[in-house]
Amino acid sequence: MPVEEGLDDNESQEPPTSSEEPAPETNGTHEAGSIPSEITTTSNGSPQRRKESLADSDAASRLEVLAEERDALRAEVTELRKSLEDIQVKHEEDVAGLREQLEETQSGKDHAETQYRNLLGKVNTIRSQLGERLKADAVTRSYALPLTTEEF
Repeated sequence: MPVEEGLDDNESQEPPTSSEEPAPETNGTHEAGSIPSEITTTSNGSPQRRKESLADSDAASRLEVLAEERDALRAEVTELRKSLEDIQVKHEEDVAGLREQLEETQSGKDHAETQYRNLLGKVNTIRSQLGERLKADAVTRSYALPLTTEEF
């Protein structure tokens, strides 16, 4: 039997005759001639996997994994929501405390401004009174000086 170039020794250019049974081929994972339990042969003799059972078990395992991931994500979302609520409560408490502090500070500022205006009014009153007294003393001295100089 002549062998074509590029073909293995097992592959020939002539197809096997009907009296000859083709030699079982192997891909190196199973013994030649043995068929794994998950593989069946079709009516024409070619191997075919039992797709239903593999597909069902594969789909079931994937569904199980997806359900576990969904549950994990739900738990994480629940945890994140609780964390967000805690942060919001703390933020509201902080804002309320800052507003209260702002009101106290504003009240203190208003009180200080009122005291400043009152003190400024008193200082201006004292200044004007002192100014009037100094003028009165100056007038009194101006009258008193000529008299005292005449006596000497």
